[in-house]
Amino acid sequence: MSSTPICSTCWPDGDVHRLVEHADRQITDAAAFLWPDAEVALGSMIAGRRVLRRQVLVDDAVLCATVRPAGVALSSLVRGDHGALAVVLSGAQNGREEEVTANEADHLAALAAYSRLRAAAPVAMAHGVLFTSWVAGTSLTDQLRARPTALPDLLTTLLEDLADLHHDPAQQLWQLAAPTVGPPLPRIVMEAVSHSADHLHPTRFGETGDLRALVRTQSTRLNRLAAELDTTLLARTGVAVGLTPSHARYPDPASRATLVLPELGPGGDAADIGTLLGHLHLLACDCPPHDRLYLTEGIEAWLADRLAARRDGWRGWLAAMLTIWAATVYDTVLTALSLPAAVPLAPATARLQARPLPALAVLDGLTRQLRRHGADAALTATLTELAGTPIHRRADHPERTTAPR
Repeated sequence: MSSTPICSTCWPDGDVHRLVEHADRQITDAAAFLWPDAEVALGSMIAGRRVLRRQVLVDDAVLCATVRPAGVALSSLVRGDHGALAVVLSGAQNGREEEVTANEADHLAALAAYSRLRAAAPVAMAHGVLFTSWVAGTSLTDQLRARPTALPDLLTTLLEDLADLHHDPAQQLWQLAAPTVGPPLPRIVMEAVSHSADHLHPTRFGETGDLRALVRTQSTRLNRLAAELDTTLLARTGVAVGLTPSHARYPDPASRATLVLPELGPGGDAADIGTLLGHLHLLACDCPPHDRLYLTEGIEAWLADRLAARRDGWRGWLAAMLTIWAATVYDTVLTALSLPAAVPLAPATARLQARPLPALAVLDGLTRQLRRHGADAALTATLTELAGTPIHRRADHPERTTAPR
């Protein structure tokens, strides 16, 4: 029997468990179809906000199987945005699922052919399941938790690997990244503005009234900021890959990063840096005070170099990047606070679910300053708050209020 859902919209826990079991059967059937004589074993599962990923051992090969049930984001599916579990189990969406999987394989193949980026290579595809090479090692998140002072060097090297995509992508990559309809907005912005500010699960955390008010304020501001985004700038700034620190993995300490499941889209470096710094915002709020300070100082130093290199037009670029940063924080927090309890969460997501207010408080300063005073003031305020120095104390520390140039 399914347990009672925490809200009237989300799937019950039992339905979430059945979805995972259904995905495992899909993976097993696809592996048997592709490698009928091989010995296949399922390893650990990673539930992302968009997909289910399962480690699969095929004889001596270690692969990653990716499933996107019904061809939509996992988080929106289990929130009930696309109907009941019965629709998924009926196979009615199999065509959409296979189409999306094929598109993901095309993106990976195009990146391998037309860029210098290291990405998990596609191996095979069947029954809506994409098999890629399994990328072992530590993530960028792990690297920064262990060595927060290394942030400028790690980010500089990572962005060097993306330089051709951001500034001179091949025509084939432009075509894959271009949205089929609508303006060239990064995917994270569209998801953030479409996310209901009222879909929260209040029994999981305290201070419900303050949290709801803060979320609604951020939703209003973010919708206005998204409407002001310079779509002309985003359309000409290259191709983005949806850069997140958990998806940048280092097979060994001396290696360069390999990206897991990059998703091509518009926005170039503004989109990727905004998405990356939005996730580092969440990481900093989850760190001890000294590490939080090191991370923030690293972001400030690294951004100072990026802005200095841009020279002309840096304010427009910075405004777009900060809007995407804000959208990333907002959507990640809202997703964590609206998922059914049965979804297997990563530890960082579970911690964010338990303590959302620190990250939202810094976000509040970012969106308020960006709306009222522009990008320069917003960056200064955000870095001050992110370092753990309350904004009302800036007058006592004027040396910390100058935004990078």
